[in-house]
Amino acid sequence: MTEESGEKSFTFVDKRKRGDETGAETSAPVQAEPSPSVKQEASAPPIDFSTFIISLSSSAMYHMGGFQDPHSGKTSINLDLAKQTIDIIAMLEAKTKGNLAPDEERLLTRTLYELRMMFVELANTK
Repeated sequence: MTEESGEKSFTFVDKRKRGDETGAETSAPVQAEPSPSVKQEASAPPIDFSTFIISLSSSAMYHMGGFQDPHSGKTSINLDLAKQTIDIIAMLEAKTKGNLAPDEERLLTRTLYELRMMFVELANTK
C-alpha cells in the first residue's frame, strides 16, 4: 500500500504474462484507481449549517416518500421517522435562535415550514 498526497492507494502486481495464466511475473505493476465512493467523498460539499439542514431535510423527505430507494426502486412512507427528523430541525431552530446568519435563518424557517406542510398533507391522506 502506498500513500500519496494524503490518499491511500493500493498497487496490484499481475504475475502473469499476457495470454499466460501460469503465474510468471510481469514487468510493470498495475496501479488501482480509487473506488467511486472515495472519489465522491473528495467532491462532497463543505460541512456547514446549511448543508446540515439540507441533509436533515432530505432525510425527512425520504421518509415521506419523496425519493425512491436506490436498491429496490420503490418509495416508502414512514411518518414516524419523518416527524422525528422534523422535530430535530425544530429543536435546532429553537436552540440556534439569534445565533444564525440571515440566510441560514431563512433556510431553516422555510425548510421547516415546507416539511411541516408536506407532513400534514400526508398525514391527512392516511
